[in-house]
Amino acid sequence: MDKISLIDVIKHRISKYKLPIIIVFIVMLFTIIIISAKVLEISENPAFCGKNCHIMRPYYDSWRSSSHTDVRCVECHYEPGVLGHIKGKLNGLMQFYSYETTVEEYSGKLYAKVMDKNCLVCHETHIFSVDVPFTGVNFSHKNHLLKPNRNITLTCTSCHSMLVIGMKEHQSVSDPSCSQCHPNIVQNDVGHIVVTTSTCFTCHFRDVPVDSSISGCPSCHGPPREMHRNYTNFNHTSHLDRGAHCQTCHINISIGANDIVSKDKCNSCHYNPERVARYDDFEFVHKNHVTNNKIACYNCHSEVMHSPGIKQNLCADCHQGQHPSDWLNTHKSKVLIGQVCNDCHQPKFCADCHATGKSVKLAK
Repeated sequence: MDKISLIDVIKHRISKYKLPIIIVFIVMLFTIIIISAKVLEISENPAFCGKNCHIMRPYYDSWRSSSHTDVRCVECHYEPGVLGHIKGKLNGLMQFYSYETTVEEYSGKLYAKVMDKNCLVCHETHIFSVDVPFTGVNFSHKNHLLKPNRNITLTCTSCHSMLVIGMKEHQSVSDPSCSQCHPNIVQNDVGHIVVTTSTCFTCHFRDVPVDSSISGCPSCHGPPREMHRNYTNFNHTSHLDRGAHCQTCHINISIGANDIVSKDKCNSCHYNPERVARYDDFEFVHKNHVTNNKIACYNCHSEVMHSPGIKQNLCADCHQGQHPSDWLNTHKSKVLIGQVCNDCHQPKFCADCHATGKSVKLAK
């Protein structure tokens, strides 16, 4: 009698129980698919990381209170397409493994690179069709996103760099439970995708004379307009025609714009001497940090302030002697009997400066 081989036995069993095996295989396949889909659904829910991972909680809180709260994290942080999704999953698993296997407090840098194409999935029409009013400025995305500025190709996150909280330590944590362990936390939620105006100021005011803008004040604020100030009419045009410029009257147009970025900031991220050696290579540094890796300007540059004010005693500096020193005494009797400026002066003699050109009754 011939010896029956193991392979023959397996084939016989499979042939005999073909239908049950197929059913079991189908059930297992569907079970795996359902479980995988459920795992994906759970793991891609913002609350999965936000509530279960201590270091992710500030990011989750910021997203939850933002205008993007109806957009899942993976829709921005995973590159579009199947390959981008797989890549994002692998990166997430590696980060999770690093976090779980680190015995000491996790010190890995939390860094996410949001690609322009993720933003443009929703915002393409909005970005390329209209100018956006922003803090009194008509901002043009086309002029900033579609062409290099100062030889730097900007990206969406160059301006929208405060994607979560600006990553300043202990800032923007809104969960009161955190303060139980961190009493110095600042309860100040800046919000997701907020524009960091310091990024705008860093570019517009850098490497120009103090209190000046590379593009000029009207490029953001429009042409000067007439305005009322302290009961007077102020006509920018008439002053500009005489040769005055913005800095003649305004101060604090920029503060801290021309700081020097020290190499110590480079060393905080780079441990390769060859990279730090290219510290002075403007094109290389900005292309690899701003354009390619979406690094926010404030990570290297100091915060730039733009809070213009008006010089003290501004009018008196130029218009000293416009009124006689005793004008109030000499005019008081006229005012008290109800006369107005135009009764004695030419119609615009007072109105050129003063808001109404009419006198106001003085107290006796």
